[in-house]
Amino acid sequence: MNRLAALAALAAALALPAPAAAEEVTAGELAVLAERAPGDAAARERLLGVDRVDGRPVAVRAALGGARGDELEQRAALLVAALRAGGERAEAAAARERAHRVLEDPRYQGSDLPRPFAAPLEWLGEQLEPLFQDIDDFAVRVPGGPAVLWLALAGLVLLAATGVTSTSIRRRALAIERARAAALPPTDDPRALEREAERAERAGEWERAVRLRFRAGLLRLDGRGIIAYRPSLTTGEVSRAVGSPAFAEVGERFDAIAYGGRPAAADDADAARRGWTAVLAEAGRR
Repeated sequence: MNRLAALAALAAALALPAPAAAEEVTAGELAVLAERAPGDAAARERLLGVDRVDGRPVAVRAALGGARGDELEQRAALLVAALRAGGERAEAAAARERAHRVLEDPRYQGSDLPRPFAAPLEWLGEQLEPLFQDIDDFAVRVPGGPAVLWLALAGLVLLAATGVTSTSIRRRALAIERARAAALPPTDDPRALEREAERAERAGEWERAVRLRFRAGLLRLDGRGIIAYRPSLTTGEVSRAVGSPAFAEVGERFDAIAYGGRPAAADDADAARRGWTAVLAEAGRR
């Protein structure tokens, strides 16, 4: 039987209904049986009895019946190739269908929401395009080319943004501290401030107690001529002027509460009382 006749028989095998009650195999198992069938009668009978391959009905006997030797092997090889190709096409079609269903999801269909900044951003991009082109033209003459130049420009922008942000944070922290300091009693008497701190401790107002003792301590240092007190005086300036190891902890706790936003607790008030006693004692020995 020539190749055209074999192909016709294979087409019929795929189209005809399979006989009732036979055997189901995979395409791989069918290929193994086809290789053994020419020299193995049992394998040939089992091969001819197959009616389903990978779950699909296939009339194998109609395709291979009457073939012997090399012809049987060739027909079986063509049948396996046809089945595998059909399976690949079916899998591809299933994959396309799954993708189609995913893309039909409303999440991937876009939105009709208004875009008020679309036109201004597009205009801005058009205005900046000549500038970017000039930079690219200049970058050709820079060692390393455009990549190095754009990286340097990005670094400069980052440094500028960091500087602006840091300045804004410092100004905001200073403004908050000044506002809170303004809420303290308007007195320059350290003893009055310390009495007010004791009342704040009894009321559980720990942050107020810490702030009151800090101001009282600075005023006592000012009275001894160690520092010149002013509301904008920083803990760093006091630390350099006092040279007291005990002040390091006092200043660190105060900064964390006053500028860092850390909630104060009873132990902070206790530490402020003990810390300032130590600071003033060390300052008195200078």
